[in-house]
Amino acid sequence: MNRGPLLPRLLAALALGLALAALCLRHHSPPLPHPLTVDLVLHRGTPGQSEPLITSGRPLFGDFLIARYLDETTVVFGYNSWGHPGHLSTTPITLTPGQPLRLQIEMPALHQMRGRFSDPPGRIRVTCEGVLAFALTDHYFFRQPLEIYLGENPLGGTASDPHLRGQLLAPDGRELRGDPTQFFTARERLAGWLTHSRQKYAVLLAALAVLAGWIPLRWFRPAALREAFAALRRALAPHRWFAGTAAVATLAFTGMVTQGTLQFDVTEQLGSFYDYQADSLRHGRLDVTEDAIGGEAFVVAGKLYGYFGPTPALLRLPFVLFDFAFGNLTRAFFVGYFLAALIAAYALLRHACRLVAPAAVPSPAAVVFLTANLGLGSTLFFLGSRAYVYHEAIFCGVTFALFACLFALRHLATPTGRWWLASLLCAVLSLHARPPTGLFALTFLGCVAATLLGAALRPLSSVFRPLSSVFRPPSSVFRPLALGLACVLAVFTFNGLGYLKFGTFEGAPLRFSRPYDAARLAHIDGQSFHAANVPYGAYTYFVRPNLRFEPLFPFVYLGSPTPGREFPAAKLDLPDHTLAIPFAMPGLFFLTVLAAAAFARAPLRAPLLLTGAAVLPMSLALFAAVATAQRYTADWLPFLTCAAAIGLASLAPLTAWLRRALSALVVVFTTVAVLLTFALTLHYQRETVWGVPEEIRQSYQQLRPRLTP
Repeated sequence: MNRGPLLPRLLAALALGLALAALCLRHHSPPLPHPLTVDLVLHRGTPGQSEPLITSGRPLFGDFLIARYLDETTVVFGYNSWGHPGHLSTTPITLTPGQPLRLQIEMPALHQMRGRFSDPPGRIRVTCEGVLAFALTDHYFFRQPLEIYLGENPLGGTASDPHLRGQLLAPDGRELRGDPTQFFTARERLAGWLTHSRQKYAVLLAALAVLAGWIPLRWFRPAALREAFAALRRALAPHRWFAGTAAVATLAFTGMVTQGTLQFDVTEQLGSFYDYQADSLRHGRLDVTEDAIGGEAFVVAGKLYGYFGPTPALLRLPFVLFDFAFGNLTRAFFVGYFLAALIAAYALLRHACRLVAPAAVPSPAAVVFLTANLGLGSTLFFLGSRAYVYHEAIFCGVTFALFACLFALRHLATPTGRWWLASLLCAVLSLHARPPTGLFALTFLGCVAATLLGAALRPLSSVFRPLSSVFRPPSSVFRPLALGLACVLAVFTFNGLGYLKFGTFEGAPLRFSRPYDAARLAHIDGQSFHAANVPYGAYTYFVRPNLRFEPLFPFVYLGSPTPGREFPAAKLDLPDHTLAIPFAMPGLFFLTVLAAAAFARAPLRAPLLLTGAAVLPMSLALFAAVATAQRYTADWLPFLTCAAAIGLASLAPLTAWLRRALSALVVVFTTVAVLLTFALTLHYQRETVWGVPEEIRQSYQQLRPRLTP
């Protein structure tokens, strides 16, 4: 490879390193000295008045060190961690107004930042003029590097006033007030970044890549960039209908998941679990800290665990290793999952069309129908209502399951290749993100293995004989047997991980869960699944039109005014409002019906049989579960998407008039699905789900009357 002259590469590497370092420094602050030595200057105060000394964290997740006046010239120190009881010292300090008091402060906020694996409680100590004035061990929250404030309380709450009326002075006489960008010099921040941050290693690797010629300099030339964009346009030209529809859907989804702000660098409540899980994996642990999981924790032998699988955490590992955007990646990952799912669906459609005719490509209408239904008219869009751990688990599971099905179908078509390995890997990743979607993907691949095994055993049975026109049977039965066994073993990796965390092969033993007390466990016999729930689950997910219509925007809401059927034998814990799939996703459901009608066609029979068989175990598990929710309908998206792709492929060989008639129906169902999904998602985000900022709710409440005729 021609690396070019050394001097230009050296200059480019230096420029890139400096630019990346400058970007990193914008959001970096070194830990403060621990203990922190300051001079506190106070004036006469009012009894009961609280002055902020050190505040850290963010609203609802903050810590406060305060000075509270007992009378005009006497104060005590206090500490409060949001949501936990506050404490005041029993040692009063008499001050001389305007005269400094030398303090030495120890508290976790000075050095415990997010991304460090350490469990509260922590030690808080304040020494005043050499005398220990305050000492306790208490809860604390982790913070971002810039989430610490001296002499200020920007978090609100009742712990202290917003501003210190006096001063906090460094030993050199500088006033310390505000966040670290106000009292650390640029030189101190750079030194702290070089000493404490792991980002410098990523910057160094990028600079070395340019210096070594692994990143050619020609990539940065305007002509090369124009050529690259031209090549990208040429590559996308055959896929322009997908690219256009996916772009519109992704933009709409981005607006929803960011609550209309288009801001990604945001910490979501209960949205940082996977960052903490990645950090614990980096330390060789499976447990997490209190900040990661809180009230959702499973407590085993004093350690806290999440029941969520590790796949999204594994995807975050590179960012955690290099200390980038800890806790602020959730929204960006949602958009990434969304776009990846659309790409997988498009590839499934192209593969289904090739089953009908080897050289066939999907029509523009078919591409738009599938992309719009999945991206804008399904629960995939609904998951964008809140970027938190529950939705991310499903999103990740759905995305990997779609790719697993795509690769499995390609393995079915060319059994001598290695598509099975990609399918198995994606299926396992799906399982450890969201077990129902992973179960579907592994069952799908297992059915492919069974199909190939049957085709390898001569003579072919009547079930497998039509498949001979789709693929060439393998010469040996070893590979399909091994693949089937691998799928079975992969399912049990879920139980194995449960054993490593909880000491039992149950995936989520509710007896260890904080939210489940004895009465709640007794109501469901301590189990997550019951056969008696199957009729209720089937009715909830596939029969009940659980909707209501009101004259106020957005006009359609979850929750029917008409009571549903009663199932007295069911043992339910969290039966949330759920709209049955035929009504929640009418476009995908109609396309699935079209696929079922195409069963008589030999080229499509095999993938239809596989898809239908694979969905049965997953459906039974979800029907038997003690909880139902609208977000759980997304677990059926891999099945619905595969079936919808086959249904659209089945339209191509039909007569023109029948194809036009069915396409018109697809347009109607797609339009209804998009409008319905938008209405349900918007209202759920702005009115129902917890964790959305109050100003977002108020804006929505003001908007509704204006959009109502």
